[in-house]
Amino acid sequence: MTVILMIIAAVVAALIALFQYGYISNTKNTKKKPWFALLRFLTVFCILLLFIAPRFDSKTYESLLPQLIVMVDDSKSVEYLGAKNAIKNDLDLLLENKDVKSKFDIQVFQFSENIKPLDSLGFNKGDSDLGKAITQPQELFKNRNKAIVVLTDGNQTTGNSYGYSKIDNKTSLYPIIYGDTTQYADLQITNINVNRYSYLDNEFPVEVFISYQGTENATRNFTINQGNKTLYKESFTFDALRRSAIASFNLTSTSVGTQSMVATIAPLSREKNTKNNYRSFAVEVIDQQTNVLILSDVMHPDIGDLKKAIESNQQRKVTIKNTSQPYDLNEYNLVVMYGVGSAFAKAYSQKALLNKNTWVITGPDPDLSYLNTNNKAFQIETDNEYDDAQPILNDSYATFNLDQLDFEDYPPVSVPFGDIKFNTNVDVLFYKQIGSIATTQPIWFTYENGESKHAVTLASGLWRWRAQSFLSNKDFKNFDDLVSSQVQYLASNKKRNRLEVTYETFYYQNKTIVINAQYLDKNYEFEDNGILNIVLKNKETEERITRPFVLNGNSYSVDLSGLNAGDYLFTVKVENDELSRSGSFSILEYDIEKQQVNANDAGMKKLVGTSNVMYQGQVNELINKLNTDPLLQTIERATIKQSSLIDWQYLLGIILLLLGLEWFLRKYNGLV
Repeated sequence: MTVILMIIAAVVAALIALFQYGYISNTKNTKKKPWFALLRFLTVFCILLLFIAPRFDSKTYESLLPQLIVMVDDSKSVEYLGAKNAIKNDLDLLLENKDVKSKFDIQVFQFSENIKPLDSLGFNKGDSDLGKAITQPQELFKNRNKAIVVLTDGNQTTGNSYGYSKIDNKTSLYPIIYGDTTQYADLQITNINVNRYSYLDNEFPVEVFISYQGTENATRNFTINQGNKTLYKESFTFDALRRSAIASFNLTSTSVGTQSMVATIAPLSREKNTKNNYRSFAVEVIDQQTNVLILSDVMHPDIGDLKKAIESNQQRKVTIKNTSQPYDLNEYNLVVMYGVGSAFAKAYSQKALLNKNTWVITGPDPDLSYLNTNNKAFQIETDNEYDDAQPILNDSYATFNLDQLDFEDYPPVSVPFGDIKFNTNVDVLFYKQIGSIATTQPIWFTYENGESKHAVTLASGLWRWRAQSFLSNKDFKNFDDLVSSQVQYLASNKKRNRLEVTYETFYYQNKTIVINAQYLDKNYEFEDNGILNIVLKNKETEERITRPFVLNGNSYSVDLSGLNAGDYLFTVKVENDELSRSGSFSILEYDIEKQQVNANDAGMKKLVGTSNVMYQGQVNELINKLNTDPLLQTIERATIKQSSLIDWQYLLGIILLLLGLEWFLRKYNGLV
């Protein structure tokens, strides 16, 4: 096609040149005209070539080696089962094999809860996700033929069960299992269900699951101990048919604070692993409950969702009443007024008398004039129209921490159309976004009036946000934590401090341990240039540890994951500022990787079949399988590349040169 276009271009260029220099017309010919016609032909032909842009195809071939992806289990259970040296030796034999090195494009990764390129194996990671180790390489190299070799003990402690993973048609999976797969008799506490909080002198339920691996009859005592005191005791009998038991009972909370306990099932006489015969747990005992009143005369789904969000924290109880029912605000820590109007006169009178904290939510049809009359902090332009507005989070909001929450693309809520004017300092949590236009008008803000605290939400339709939280994250935590933070701020009458530290009273050793802090300057605005450190002291060993906080959005955080189990005192200090906060927390011992009794090959047998599962020391058998796998063959890949026949920059230069030469010759011969 390109050649035909070039022939047509040559014919057109020739006709134009002949016509312009009189070979096709009646103009008298001269000896000079053939040279001029040739120059004009070349010029027009080059211009047409510039538009045609002729190209040619070049085909190259390359040999594409199949990929060998080696995934190495770097979790603690490998070392507990005494298999770390076997994995290292087999890995070296595999990677140093000449046939393997010449035939495969090799990629080596180590995995635990996450996957990363192999650096150094420490076998010290707290979790192992075999499902991710099998599926992620398939996604990462989905267009290549490959073999995934997994060096593991077969024990998975997190993630989706690998036994149900899918293997695509471009992948061959070869697992090698390390450690003793012999089934030993074993008793194990597999799970404990208990509430995190309890109230003083109340009973709280505890449910403990015990599993048995073995065939002989065994009767063992189960106990709950707190220090040297036994709180509960029961005997269980196990055999080949009775392979599990559930201990279900109630305990009484007798003192305020963190109550740590240990559940223990007595080990068998020759049990190999006794680390899984006991498990620590704790309950935080509190002496009172936060009571919240939602006062409203309208029926709206917002009210039900607010109740669920507030009561997601078991320390809080919500009562819903309308203004015609009897109520006493003195019985509640916080009053939420939804859909304010003249019927709230009694509530406003009691609020002023008791100096109560409030949370006002305008709802679907508020009386804005009444709201303006009964507060001095702000005035809303009274207009009967409403906008649908999405929230824009104020990154500088410092009243409480929102770093872990995400409100992007939350659906719009109905907000009053009019502008709002403030007569006091407020802290805006969310601004309005109407369509694609971001405004500086607030949807949600907080302020303080003397000793009282107040929040105002100018919206109806908060239930949409809670629904969106579930659609985005498969739970309601994002919205519930927002409401919980707002209630926590309003239900407390503590004076606001420039340094606030957020932490739990106890953590489990196998979970992430993060402590957050907020540091404000003397104007109570967030200070992002602070240098904060936490000094930890282990009560038992007296060991001291100092860790720095890092800036994380509009707060500071420090990750203490990896600390040993025990009770800790801590002090958070700000350098160059005489501010500090102290507290204490406990880390309960629990290492999920120590719960494994033996290597597990059942999942891999289910996934790839018994004949394809190999064991430590069978590297040569693996290499034979790799060499004979029909999927893992070198393939020739052709690449077709289109290249321009003529560089347009050079062609443009030739055109200018031809035009210049023609002009000069015509000028020289007096034709210009």
